[in-house]
Amino acid sequence: AVRTAGANGAVRTAGAIGAVRTAGALRPAARRSGEIHLLDKKGEAHSTVVFLRHGQSTWNADSLFTGWADVELTTLGKNEAAGAAATLWKEGIEFDVAYCSRLKRARQTLEIVLSISGQEEVPVNACWRLNERMYGGLTGLNKKETAAKYGDEQVKRWRRSYDVPPPPVEKDSPYYPGNNPQYYHIREEELPLSECLKDTLERTLPYWESDIVPALTKGKTVLVAAHGNSIRGILKHLDAIPDEAVTELEIPTGVPLVYQLDASLKPIAAEGAVAPLSGVFLGNADEIAAARKAVADQTKAAEAAEPAEVQFACMGSGCLLLSSGDMRRAFDAVAGDAADISTAELKTILERLSEGEEALRDAEVNEIFEMVDRNGDGRIDFEEFVQAITAES
Repeated sequence: AVRTAGANGAVRTAGAIGAVRTAGALRPAARRSGEIHLLDKKGEAHSTVVFLRHGQSTWNADSLFTGWADVELTTLGKNEAAGAAATLWKEGIEFDVAYCSRLKRARQTLEIVLSISGQEEVPVNACWRLNERMYGGLTGLNKKETAAKYGDEQVKRWRRSYDVPPPPVEKDSPYYPGNNPQYYHIREEELPLSECLKDTLERTLPYWESDIVPALTKGKTVLVAAHGNSIRGILKHLDAIPDEAVTELEIPTGVPLVYQLDASLKPIAAEGAVAPLSGVFLGNADEIAAARKAVADQTKAAEAAEPAEVQFACMGSGCLLLSSGDMRRAFDAVAGDAADISTAELKTILERLSEGEEALRDAEVNEIFEMVDRNGDGRIDFEEFVQAITAES
């Protein structure tokens, strides 16, 4: 469960999302050089919309074409969502209304963000029109194996050409939306067998205009948790991005993209924005650039890069943004040459990482330790330690 502090500081549980626990108020790490933050443009901004691509999913991790397949977030994906929550909290962004797709990975991302930022009461609207692009017959296939078979250029053409869809899915496939009960209410002719980006934009924009634009017209602050291609289509519309440029636009997972709009709902160019976008990704510029490159490299037949580091950990009275290296060094400093640690040693590490803040009580440490000590031998290794401080059960 996600534990978050309410307005009165009391800890409460929200849903059964798993993987992220916070105790007390969020305590962000100190800002680092190179981080991008919002300018104070409230005087000229009429409304704000934040786009957030869901965190890493299980099929993202396995490099599979996902589309409308309804898969969950990985531990890293949940931590990406938690990191996005911390970033938004540092910026003081409070939402009036939120929108997401019908797919589990987007809904999980939104739930984590709202829970950790203490905004669980924000109304949420879910619609299939915000779903990811339908990858048709590629759904479930390994991206790199598909690239090795058909060539990088062919797969990129299917994946990123503005108006060239991949092969259609068969109607007897479990991946055909018409076989999923949550889409029984949609007319068959509206259900995609396969989509290019142009198709995805044409599916998504009617919902943008009918449901999201009215909130922005009223001057509200809106959160849209969706997918790479559904977000890409909306951005093409907002910034009038040419067909050939939008296909090269990379949307990293778990990084908030903030647009401030004027009274005509035209984007206000943000400092730090990278063309062709008027909005700005929040966070460290170098890390964001690396994340965007990682998205671009997903379909290349070469070996995959190392997975991104888990960077969000919670303990005691707050949460820290930590790299895997930080966690490894903290573990080794106490474990020494040993491969595992005891309950008492876990508490020592948590106290050091908490940097003087109120640490977890012994009972809480014991509860976390028992949760990850799967063989019950009273010792946990480094992998289990990471699970403990990210509360992955």
